[in-house]
Amino acid sequence: MTGTLVPRFAFTADNDGNELTVTVQDETTFIDVHSQSGIGSASVELVSGTSPQNIVLRLYLRGLEQFRLLYDGTVVTTEMTGNDIDNVIQNVTSAEGGEQSITPDNLLWLGIRIVSGEAEPHIPLDQGHFEITLPKDFLGDGRRSFSIEWIDFYR
Repeated sequence: MTGTLVPRFAFTADNDGNELTVTVQDETTFIDVHSQSGIGSASVELVSGTSPQNIVLRLYLRGLEQFRLLYDGTVVTTEMTGNDIDNVIQNVTSAEGGEQSITPDNLLWLGIRIVSGEAEPHIPLDQGHFEITLPKDFLGDGRRSFSIEWIDFYR
């Protein structure tokens, strides 16, 4: 990150089995999320440095039934039904407008993909992780904090 201050983050995870680490590469900040139980939440705050151009979460889970991004009164919820990463439903809830369904062309859409060494990854993941790219709406306003919640599988 030439000419900028490298971002530093503080994390607060909901229990000892959840751990977050950060890596910065060029203009992208990667936040790795490891969760022993597969269910958890965390708060993330940029404590110093320049706001990143891109934030990518890497969730090391066997599944991703639900994920939530919470910031400034906005909640983006992603639900993946079955084993199909292409069958993703996303909704946004805001203080101004209630809950509404969103599509990939919406600025609040979370980009989700599976990164795996398998030719055709399947859920539950035997290897790999889920990558979630935070939406342009979040990044565009230079926000400094957000929370996330995840559930690998409903039990």
